[in-house]
Amino acid sequence: MEFPPIDFSPEHKLWTDHCLARLELALENPHEKAVNLRWQEPDEWLPTLLLAERIVEFERSHREELLALSTQVPPSEPPAPASTTPAPASTTPAQAILQESLSTLGRWLYQLVRTSTATFDDDTARFIQLLAAQKASECYVVFRKYNTEKCLGLFLQSMFLSGHSITVRLAVDLLVEQPPEHWTDVAQALSVLMQSTNWKVIDVFPKILETTRPSVLAPAFDLANMLVRKQGLTPHPAAEKLDTFLSLFGNVTQQLLSLEENPRKFSDSVPVVQRILFDSVSLLVSMCDAFALIGDPKAIGKLNQAIELKHRRIKLEAAFALAKLGEARAIDLIAELLADDSSRNRAVAYLQELGSEEKIKPEWTSSLSKAKSDLALWLSQPEQFAIPPTRIDLIEQRTLPWPGFDGPQECFLLQFEYGLGENSYSNVGFSGPFPCALSLDLKALNNDTAFAIFLGNDVDDPSESRIAWDSLTEAHKHALRPCLDALDEKGFLNIEPLAKILSLGHEAILCRAQSDEATHWGVISDGQSVIRCPSGPQTFETLFLQWKGMLALEILGEG
Repeated sequence: MEFPPIDFSPEHKLWTDHCLARLELALENPHEKAVNLRWQEPDEWLPTLLLAERIVEFERSHREELLALSTQVPPSEPPAPASTTPAPASTTPAQAILQESLSTLGRWLYQLVRTSTATFDDDTARFIQLLAAQKASECYVVFRKYNTEKCLGLFLQSMFLSGHSITVRLAVDLLVEQPPEHWTDVAQALSVLMQSTNWKVIDVFPKILETTRPSVLAPAFDLANMLVRKQGLTPHPAAEKLDTFLSLFGNVTQQLLSLEENPRKFSDSVPVVQRILFDSVSLLVSMCDAFALIGDPKAIGKLNQAIELKHRRIKLEAAFALAKLGEARAIDLIAELLADDSSRNRAVAYLQELGSEEKIKPEWTSSLSKAKSDLALWLSQPEQFAIPPTRIDLIEQRTLPWPGFDGPQECFLLQFEYGLGENSYSNVGFSGPFPCALSLDLKALNNDTAFAIFLGNDVDDPSESRIAWDSLTEAHKHALRPCLDALDEKGFLNIEPLAKILSLGHEAILCRAQSDEATHWGVISDGQSVIRCPSGPQTFETLFLQWKGMLALEILGEG
């Protein structure tokens, strides 16, 4: 695509120069956390076209330097706190800088495409959308080699959003021929098509199904399945190549069987094995749904192979597809999976859809059973553990008011565990209005504190802040004297104020203190109450969420 140039104003050019100067400064000091990369948002979205053009030129003139920086590891740092999520692939400081800047640019290009029809006349809006798609595709191709995550998907989103055949087809070509490394970029890109009807099916299918990359093929099947289920598309876009996809399904099933028997056959690297597992499971799940929708009995043989896998999600999806294809015995397998926390919610829905509600015992539809299933599914997400926990047990169930809901909600503290023996990991999770687990170790805390922490984590307060004690004026320090006096009255020793904290219209001080020579605490005092936590790497985050949650309970009338 070639377009006539836009005559950008001097202000546009100055703003673009300023953005690139910030980027260059950050890349010159990639290990310096104090460097402020954040770009000032433009007054209008049009100059992002100039920024996109200039950032491609910037890469071409700094290519050797950028490639060198993207392979440099950061200097040694103290270990991060324990997390409930799998360790991500290592990202160099330069990759992080590029990811932040490209993600910002991608969002701005998306906004330009989204708002163009309301800003310009029809012909101009179409021209701007096509030009934005061209710039987005150039950025995608140029920066794909740097293996940045969650920005390539934004460029593809801009191309899909307009619905113009030329830009949609170009985006599909990129997904098939130059796919992004990370599945999150693919999912982000195709989400536009999932949420819009402003595009032609022929521009996407069957071309997108020509890929062999599971990270592209799985969401492509999800998109096709959605079109059949919700929009009545017929035939299914994969129906013409059913034999090819059945063969692929069988090969992936055999790969997973081998992986279950001996993961080391594939790699000694845990992240590599996890990636193979995630890609394979995602693809098989999506294809099971497709086979059910296509309705061809030829799929029964391959689906019978899949139910022999140990992976419970695949067993469930394959059993449901078999039941939809008339294999009544598969209904009993779905019923057996009601006992599995991570499968229960889907199994209930599938049995109801199949008209087999009599298989569902009342115990599987209780609020506790649903809460366990919700948490297991949340923990199974790729952003978390990517697999369901070994077990989940109830700690306590309470009815609490919760922001965003009209009435009190059933809330559950649940202990979950992964693995056995020396390699086991356990923590306390939450379920009710939503499922959640934190990287904070909550096992040693009492239930009141744990409920408050999950509430505090869910409450959004844009005005909250933390100001270092040394940055406060003497007048501010004097005003907070009652908070320190409260600690004296509680018998704390060697009190060291660290910060003034504000949340939900209240203020407090965050301190280190001792109760005796050997016992060190993190402490928060707001003059009315004092909360403490044993000193450690997660002390202050734990304290802050607890204090914030206690304030929220008071506001909601439960404090």
